[in-house]
Amino acid sequence: MEIYQLRTFQMVAEEGHLTRAAKRLYASQPAVSIHIKTLEEELGVSLFVRTPKGMVLTQDGRQLKEHADKALAILDDMMCYAGEQRSTLTGLLKIGINTEPAYLRISELFSTMKTHCPKLRIHLLQSMTGEILNKLEEGILDAGFMYGENSSDKISATELQQFKLVVAGPMAWRDKLERASIQELAEFPWILTPTDCPFSNVTSQLFRQYGLQPSEAALVDQEATILAMIRGGAGVSLVLEQDAQQNEFKDQLAIWDKHELSLKLSIACLEKRLKDPMIQALVNTLCQIWKVGPKEEGTARLSNDA
Repeated sequence: MEIYQLRTFQMVAEEGHLTRAAKRLYASQPAVSIHIKTLEEELGVSLFVRTPKGMVLTQDGRQLKEHADKALAILDDMMCYAGEQRSTLTGLLKIGINTEPAYLRISELFSTMKTHCPKLRIHLLQSMTGEILNKLEEGILDAGFMYGENSSDKISATELQQFKLVVAGPMAWRDKLERASIQELAEFPWILTPTDCPFSNVTSQLFRQYGLQPSEAALVDQEATILAMIRGGAGVSLVLEQDAQQNEFKDQLAIWDKHELSLKLSIACLEKRLKDPMIQALVNTLCQIWKVGPKEEGTARLSNDA
């Protein structure tokens, strides 16, 4: 029996579907099926009942899932304990970044970590917040920056900063945009982000309280592309105020800011890895850089002006 077989079993049990489990494991569906079949043959029991709607645990499967969860938890504890015994932190720390490195103060992070943990290597991987949270649960990332709310009880997040958000549009629309009511704002062509993006959540909250739906012109998942499309006259979108105020954009973007909108930035990791020395070093360093103390996770703030 191999560890990867147990992780595959755990993932299929949680997802209840081979395709979704394969996606989260970054494996092919046939490979996942083989892992399950091989494990069933080794154990001599059926773990799942295959149905048109997905994979359903058998009675034996439910019992063995509890044992698998315990075994994998013990393995994770062993890794944490081994790290605690090392006098000098060594190894590779994989961190997901969800926006431009300059905004996340990555250069300061590298400099500080190099001074205090010279043997610790850092690997940055660019992803959206939703993807980062998934990759944390899948073990692909050790930690990651995230915007907005985390709904997983498996993940812990420490807030670093609250960023102000504004609606930005082409400068040619300035007069019309700045005078727009919330109803008129919804009628502008909107450059929206995918539903698993925190910017999408704030946009939805803004209009939902008025029973409105923004008019979608395009769906884009990259901040730089969104800003370029706004400047090109494709539509309006929700952006970080600091993006809109950059010198290169200042005279090219019109701003609507009649509502106070904000989104928090946090550093996230798996709850079970909070005591991992590498994670502790990363979180403590970021708290020093951002001049905050470790905090419990909150949610994005959305409120109206008086």
